[in-house]
Amino acid sequence: MSIRFRVALLTTVLMAVVLGLIGTGVYITLQRSLNQEVNGRLAEAWARAARQVQSQSRVTLDNILFPPPDLDPVTFPGLYAQLTQPNGQFYRNSPRMADYIALPEDVLRENLAGRPVYFTVMFRGVPMRVLSVLLVAYPTQEPVVTLQVAEPLNPMLQTLRKLRLLMAAGGGLGLVATAVGAYVLAGRSLRPLSQITTTARDIGHEGDLSRRIELPAARDEVRQLVETFNEMLSRLEEAFAAERRFVADASHELRTPLTALRGNAEILLRQIDAGRWDPADLQEGLADIRDEAERMGRLVQNLLTLARADVGWRPELEVIHLDQVAADAARLVTPLARQHDFRVRSDGEIDVIGNADQLKQLLLILLDNAFTYTPQGGEVELQVHRRDGIAEIVVRDTGPGIPPAQRQRIFDRFYRGDAARTHGAAGAGLGLAIARWIVDCHAGAIQIEDAEGGGTLVRVTVPLAPAPDDRTDGRRPAVAPVPVPLR
Repeated sequence: MSIRFRVALLTTVLMAVVLGLIGTGVYITLQRSLNQEVNGRLAEAWARAARQVQSQSRVTLDNILFPPPDLDPVTFPGLYAQLTQPNGQFYRNSPRMADYIALPEDVLRENLAGRPVYFTVMFRGVPMRVLSVLLVAYPTQEPVVTLQVAEPLNPMLQTLRKLRLLMAAGGGLGLVATAVGAYVLAGRSLRPLSQITTTARDIGHEGDLSRRIELPAARDEVRQLVETFNEMLSRLEEAFAAERRFVADASHELRTPLTALRGNAEILLRQIDAGRWDPADLQEGLADIRDEAERMGRLVQNLLTLARADVGWRPELEVIHLDQVAADAARLVTPLARQHDFRVRSDGEIDVIGNADQLKQLLLILLDNAFTYTPQGGEVELQVHRRDGIAEIVVRDTGPGIPPAQRQRIFDRFYRGDAARTHGAAGAGLGLAIARWIVDCHAGAIQIEDAEGGGTLVRVTVPLAPAPDDRTDGRRPAVAPVPVPLR
């Protein structure tokens, strides 16, 4: 069953329920109102008869003039009246009617007890509404006769019957119009959804992620859905484009070391086969093989890290000494700093909740980028200090800097900025993506700013560990800044 048909069906059912409730309420209200009008006319007729009786100075059965002469036939149409003796025998009825309405015994008992009774009976095939009341003698207050005033219910029943037919016909036509209108309107409202389905199917068949769905004119939920779908297509297009760039870059990065490995291996094998090999050539070839193998290992390790991040893996966190992690990372990058002015500054012992290996990898990524894009003789500085309850890592360089438009995209996987391509830097654009993932795992933040005097400043913040009084390792952090020169 289609959504369009379900919407039309549910709308029709809801309208049927609403019309049924409204119609039932109107019908019951009108029925009660008509019944009250009938009862009111019967009560007024009885009241006039009672006044006629009470106007007599001495009331007996013989001097009761009935029906009262002041009953207007227009106000009381079809009125029937009769008198019944206290023993239940018929005494005298209206000259307009020849038959007699038999009075039930329970009604007679209620009348003799002084209580008026309304009841409905069939009289000559017509439903009649009857009011039976006891008339007493004056002034003795002895029961004289019971008065029955009746009115046929045919006019009221015919009115109610016409109302039922009118409500049934009008309700039926209204439901048909509701069903047709709901079906048409649902079709028009769901037309963008059909376009979404068609576009998605065409994209799936053609693989063209550049296609977009035309926005509907109405600013409603369907428009929001179309906008969301178009945004998703844009992100998918960017993701597939990034993946294609990554495949090309990774293929190139892997092909280059593989070519070097194979070339060096072939040269060494030919020398060995010829029985003439030079120790210098052997040493140089093995060194190239080692360097290219390390390069491939880094690329594979980066890919493995991102794959583990995609499946939800997170490192185990504990209390670590961030200053020591920074010192270890600085020592590892010392070979890269031979042609740069490299400085490290720390506030002493700084404890954070983190993973030492992951934070060391973060620092190596940031420092490697800083050395790569900073010209020879430039400055690279690593700062580790505490500020406002957080630990802050700052890596500053005097390189060309990063344009503001690229500062968010450089954290995307496989993205390489203009500086990377201009300098011919190796890599597939995975380092900063891994860096941001590490920062997220430590509930921290990373941002890139312009360094004072030119260059790039990368600022990373992570939460500090609890105070020493709340821990059991007994370590007391120092607060005095202590420079750590490494050159």
